[in-house]
Amino acid sequence: MLAKLTAKNQLTLPKRVVDALGNPTHFEIQVHKGALILWPGRVVSLERQAETAGIPPEVLREARRLLAERRARNEHSEG
Repeated sequence: MLAKLTAKNQLTLPKRVVDALGNPTHFEIQVHKGALILWPGRVVSLERQAETAGIPPEVLREARRLLAERRARNEHSEG
């Protein structure tokens, strides 16, 4: 089977493939040795992520904010 990559870099998966995977709405993506690997994923709330990690949600929120600031600074300095 082939999957179509659109002009906007969107990948269209064949319905048979999505059906066989249980109709997931999100996919985890990885590139490994030049191959694209997809598997069904799920969206998890920040609260659930914090609970799983054993940290308060506000700590995770602050960490994400700081990371976003760092990325923005890096993009600005590279551009």
